[in-house]
Amino acid sequence: MRKRSEDSQKVFARILIGIIISTAATLLVASAILYVNYNRIALRQVYRTDMNSLTQTSREVAKMTESAKSLSYQIYQDYTISSLLLYSKPSIYQITSAMEQLDNYRMSLPFIESIYVYNSRNNEFFISSDGVRNGQQSVSEIDDQGIKSILDRFHDYKPFVPIPRTYKVGSTGASEVNSYTYLCYDTINDNAKLNYAVVVNIKDDWLSPNMNAVDQPGKTFIINEKGDLLSDFGDRALLNNLSDETFMRPILQDTEHSAYFTEQVDGEKSLITYTAPDSLGWRYVRITPYDLITSDIRNMRTHTLLFCAALLAAGLILSYLVSRKLYHPINNVLVRMRVMEAERRGSLHLLRQDFLRGALQGRETVTCNMLEERMKFYGSAVDVHRTSRLVLLRIDHYTEFCETYRDDTKLVKYAMMNICTETADLHYHAEAVDMGGDLITLLFNEKSEHDSLSGSACHQIEELLRMMQAAVMTHLKCSISCTVGPEEQSLEDCIEGYARSAEASLHRLFMGPGCLIFTSDIMAYQTKEYTFPANKERQLVDCLMTGKTEDAKLIYADIVSETVAYPFNVFQLALSHLTMTLNHVRNTLKKNNQLRLDSDSGGLMLPVKNAEDISEVHEHFYRMFDELGSKVEEKRTLKHEELIRKINDIIERNYADPNLCLTSIAEELSMSPIYVSRLYKQLTLKGLTDVINETRITKAQHLLIQTESSVADIAERTGFTNSSYFYRMFKKFNGVTPNDYRRKELHADQL
Repeated sequence: MRKRSEDSQKVFARILIGIIISTAATLLVASAILYVNYNRIALRQVYRTDMNSLTQTSREVAKMTESAKSLSYQIYQDYTISSLLLYSKPSIYQITSAMEQLDNYRMSLPFIESIYVYNSRNNEFFISSDGVRNGQQSVSEIDDQGIKSILDRFHDYKPFVPIPRTYKVGSTGASEVNSYTYLCYDTINDNAKLNYAVVVNIKDDWLSPNMNAVDQPGKTFIINEKGDLLSDFGDRALLNNLSDETFMRPILQDTEHSAYFTEQVDGEKSLITYTAPDSLGWRYVRITPYDLITSDIRNMRTHTLLFCAALLAAGLILSYLVSRKLYHPINNVLVRMRVMEAERRGSLHLLRQDFLRGALQGRETVTCNMLEERMKFYGSAVDVHRTSRLVLLRIDHYTEFCETYRDDTKLVKYAMMNICTETADLHYHAEAVDMGGDLITLLFNEKSEHDSLSGSACHQIEELLRMMQAAVMTHLKCSISCTVGPEEQSLEDCIEGYARSAEASLHRLFMGPGCLIFTSDIMAYQTKEYTFPANKERQLVDCLMTGKTEDAKLIYADIVSETVAYPFNVFQLALSHLTMTLNHVRNTLKKNNQLRLDSDSGGLMLPVKNAEDISEVHEHFYRMFDELGSKVEEKRTLKHEELIRKINDIIERNYADPNLCLTSIAEELSMSPIYVSRLYKQLTLKGLTDVINETRITKAQHLLIQTESSVADIAERTGFTNSSYFYRMFKKFNGVTPNDYRRKELHADQL
């Protein structure tokens, strides 16, 4: 017994000595490494953070440019605003209606400072702004004289490339505005003269808070390839050239890369981080004072060394004292080790979840080596170098799911993750990550080099996901939708594709709960270009104005169904456009027919992200259509309907007669031309002349496609006495000449 006790003491003494030596050596080596590399590690960390922030700012500018471009195209195609662009003297009614539409566009995007519509025919600007400049101003009287200079030299500027500038507003010019101006113009006579233009001014103070957040040290600014300042930077003025300053020379000399370096800026040593030029040729620079980075590092380095020394001394003393009384049985030590291992496994699960969530959401920059180290540390069986695939699970009817389980929502989601990983374990290593909300991410990984996630295995994965859906429904009584990402060569590539799969998962709105979506199918939509069907929009407006609710629903459903085969943001933009159109119809009906509508215009907006099925979106719009239809039906009389029908029949019958006009129609009806015109305009919101021209153009479109007649012959057969007038009216309604229209439609039929 005594010998066993002595042997036990020797074993514990050796273990204790080994621990002391290992601890001391580890502390000394770690302290030495940290002491030498603290500054370098800190600079790299700050550089990564700054680069992520600058990259996000670059994306915001790109998004701002795309929004301005989309808005300009919508304004060009807007039938209401076209009077400001094309007419030399638009009527007060046309101006009022067009200005209301411009205000709708501006208020739909809160970061827009103002919108200018310029018409060279009357040499005037039509301005939509939240300031005193709102309204109609001539070129000589406009307070923003800078835009006049830009339009005089419009050849020097590329369309939809932001132009940073500062200009004064107000009658006295006391207020200055910093903005990014986007120019879109049309010319005549081979680009020799400006015909008309749309100018969108983006607020500078919308971008500045994102660039220089309160919680981020340092200053961020934007420069172009010449070193001109394109945003606020201390007391330096906008468009000030910084190329002569010392710290700017390395940035301007390096024209292709992103990097960082330290240099004196305004007499203070600073860390300078810069990005490579983006598509606009812009570069994003952040300057962080060096003292802010290293002050805490110096204190931490000193405290670390003192703490390590104190810990080493205390450890040696305590180890010596404890070693003299270390007589506990080995079994107790093993039990305690098992307890500690269990606790470690529990904490590792939470750490693994947090790390993978941050990597997928882009909050952490990961590399293949880092992933390999982390996954091994967390005890995961996933091999980051093997073929992987990402699957996103969305809980259907999530609001009802939360109401059903209430405080147990997280626990049920954890059970759902366990069900899915255990089901996948039949074929693959799998990791499940709770992304918050209704979203769960699964990472599938080959178990061996002979396994494959492609080819016939795609069918295997589909069956596997159906098994998961069935298991979740059986055990948890809830439905899930699955989005399958493409096969990737490594886990790193798989994580990088998360954003694409997350976007693809939004198509559950069209496919319904319990669907199975393949990201590769959805990403194929990115190459397709979408054009909003303006003709169908006009038909929708006509149906709503005349109370044809069912026809309006069919046209609306047709417009929405066309967006299914495009990226999800196309559906969002189309829905936003339809919402503005519906709002315009409501306002027009209120004004002309004195209708009293139950819901306000604010109720027209639908939070699309909260909808899980397209039927919810349809139900929202159908309710609005039914309300409008019932109110219009109350106001409309059979007498007026019969009169409109007779007028339309006369136009349909006599459209080829060159003498067809308001007077001839009124004579045939034995009514006053003024009364016929006013009543027709009030009931249909269209002028008789416009309807006659629209009917003739529609007939001409049919003849251009179905016959080989010349354009001049078709113009004569549809009631136009002047070919040039026919060309002008045809381009006004269709945006292209008759010959271009014929070629385009014949080419489309051949495809």
